[in-house]
Amino acid sequence: MAIQVEFKTSGKTAQWEDRYETLLDMMEANGIKVETECEAGICGTCKTRLLSGKVEMEVEDGLDEDDIEQNMILPCVATPVTDIVLEV
Repeated sequence: MAIQVEFKTSGKTAQWEDRYETLLDMMEANGIKVETECEAGICGTCKTRLLSGKVEMEVEDGLDEDDIEQNMILPCVATPVTDIVLEV
């Protein structure tokens, strides 16, 4: 099943492919700019709001309770499980 990823602010939509290791890889490949630092899920620099859908994250250290309540994810360690919409 193909997974669609919509980038709301950018107005772009792309299909998840096995060649991407993380959502950050996909974002960079599709010209979506996001600030990053550690790229390991620890610093929280790349946090992005998930508007709909579900992702899996290897690490959530870069998110605090408020971030989690606001549906923030860390694209550097996240992969989509369902079709998703990101606020970038």
